[in-house]
Amino acid sequence: MAMPGQLMFARRLGPTARLAIWFAIGVACVVLDVRYQAMEGLRSGLALLLEPVRVVLRAPTDVAVELNGFFTRHRLLQKERDELLAERTRLRLDAEAARDLARENASLRALLGLRERPGQRAIQAALVYQGHDWFAQRITLDRGIASGLGNGLPVVDDAGLVGQLTRVYAGSSEVTLVSSPEQLTPVYIERTGQRGLAAGTGHGRLELRYMPTQADVRVGDRLLTSGIDRVYPPALPVARVTRITRSQSGPYLRIECVPLAGLDRARAVLVLTAEPPSHPAAPPPAGKAPQ
Repeated sequence: MAMPGQLMFARRLGPTARLAIWFAIGVACVVLDVRYQAMEGLRSGLALLLEPVRVVLRAPTDVAVELNGFFTRHRLLQKERDELLAERTRLRLDAEAARDLARENASLRALLGLRERPGQRAIQAALVYQGHDWFAQRITLDRGIASGLGNGLPVVDDAGLVGQLTRVYAGSSEVTLVSSPEQLTPVYIERTGQRGLAAGTGHGRLELRYMPTQADVRVGDRLLTSGIDRVYPPALPVARVTRITRSQSGPYLRIECVPLAGLDRARAVLVLTAEPPSHPAAPPPAGKAPQ
């Protein structure tokens, strides 16, 4: 008589039978799912359970893609920023050059207007050197003896009197500015005609001297050359009154002025010389009537 364990071992199915059974079950599930969608709930449940696993497995790829996009966008933005900065710099330089040309053109047009003064000849010159010591109140021009210049000639820009030639060389000349302590300029007040003497005090300033305390002088009055020294032509703008101090003890006013000319910025100037006199026609010989 066989034991119970031996009967169970004898009834156990073989591998082929088990495979056939599982194959039959699989085919039945496929048929049921295709025809009746019987496995849809099971599939949805499995998808829901496996979603966190898919997210975790996909996270490194998503992070890598996002980082790659970030660095790509960062490089593109940096390149675009550099191009915009370079373009802004070029536009700023172009704008500065345009403004500089406009100022120079306006200055040249004003200088051309000064050429029309009767009895004068104007020689255009340019500033080439100002010197390291601005307190010396001198500038150097690119014209000299070869251009017909000589000592003592007045130099003007588009706004007024710059100074006077004090040293002239073959191809250059030195101008002592009107604000130099070495310069004294006979002037008159444009509004009243009152004459005075403008003296340079250095540092780009002038002082109107020897004006009595009762003189009619106001802040803002323009000073023009009087021409009585026969060095400067009359009516050249020289300075503008900026401050008036009345002395309690002295007989004269203390009048401070600023020059009208661009002493520290003028680049194109005119040197004024006397127009050579025209030669009169020779008289006809005695005994002959003029034709």
